[in-house]
Amino acid sequence: MASYVAGIDFGTSNSSAAITNGNAPRMVDVESGHNTIPTALYFPEKSSEVFYGRTAQQKYVNSETVGRFMRSMKRILGTPLMDSSTQINGRMVRFDDIIGAFISYMKQKIDASAEEPVESVVMGRPVHFRDNDPAADDKAQQELERIAHKAGFKNVCFQYEPIAAAFAHEQKINSEQLACVIDIGGGTSDFTVIRLSPGNRNKADRTKDVLANTGVRIGGNDFDKNLSLSSFMPVLGMGTDYKVYDKVLSIPNSIYINLSTWNQVNDVYNYKTLNLVKGYQTWALQPEKLARLYEVIQNGLGHINLDYVEKTKIALSKDLSFESVLDFISDKPSVQITREEFNKAISNDVAKIEQRLSECVLQAGIKKEHIELVILTGGSTEVPRVYDIAAKFFPGAEISASDKLSSVGLGLAYDARRIFL
Repeated sequence: MASYVAGIDFGTSNSSAAITNGNAPRMVDVESGHNTIPTALYFPEKSSEVFYGRTAQQKYVNSETVGRFMRSMKRILGTPLMDSSTQINGRMVRFDDIIGAFISYMKQKIDASAEEPVESVVMGRPVHFRDNDPAADDKAQQELERIAHKAGFKNVCFQYEPIAAAFAHEQKINSEQLACVIDIGGGTSDFTVIRLSPGNRNKADRTKDVLANTGVRIGGNDFDKNLSLSSFMPVLGMGTDYKVYDKVLSIPNSIYINLSTWNQVNDVYNYKTLNLVKGYQTWALQPEKLARLYEVIQNGLGHINLDYVEKTKIALSKDLSFESVLDFISDKPSVQITREEFNKAISNDVAKIEQRLSECVLQAGIKKEHIELVILTGGSTEVPRVYDIAAKFFPGAEISASDKLSSVGLGLAYDARRIFL
């Protein structure tokens, strides 16, 4: 039987995998006919069962009971949370075991596709798991390596995600090109300047072809957060006041920040927060908005709210304005948002992305006019403001934007073939 190796793109928002036995890699069906899967888990209440991906999202939305929905776990790597536990169905579960459950699920899908246990894998990683913290960055990779070994992989290597995307694209070109990869996913923005060539595809060492790598811990989740805070949370009372005797005070933002951050939503689901919101509602100058906040927390609707935020972000990539009706709340409030307002909400993040892109070109020791090919990968490159940066920064370059959600997984498998076979 053929010996397969694999590549796994464990993403903040979406994940994928590909395998090869020496031939051209092929994507793995990771969920019912899909070669990508949302990086999400759902733990139903009073059950030992775990659901993944789209199924997890559907179970969470349609459940009549409050289970535990988790998403964007990649952002926990390298943080102190990885050394702690969280309560799921009355028992404490370590965060590395939660991530491990998802990686084990991916391993099962890989083995099923290969029809044999796959022992060697190249895992994707961002240029920086953590910004300006080399120790935490190393810790994050070590944690993910341990998780991969525990899932059943004997040989584990890592490759930067934008380099993997470049390797996937290299299979399509007919001549040497100087390329810049712009990889903006759910959790990070990464950039690579690399020389691509048909003659380099099978080189054992690509070190000299990679001219520069930079990255920043900003991605689609941060766009969601800023859009939520600017347009959705005011509907739940953010920015409003409450009056205690003769003092008028602002409702604190901390609850709204947690509700707007994918990997922090579950932090508000507790009696202490509910009682706090109930108190604010009693004294609020706009109590109907605090009543909505109370309802969202009481019924565990935070991730559903962020799902509406994400859908609005996606809609604004095509349309200049969009109305989102929050029909999961009793009085069904609506939020009307324009693309201009969305652009303003994410302007600080976009500026940091543009700065790191400029740094990448500078580190490569080239001028931006030398770039012949721009490879866009990651779902967040669909945001028009992000696309505009690439087009304006490299006006003379060809822009390739195909296979945005699967190119990294495929490129990691090409790298696995180079390393292990």
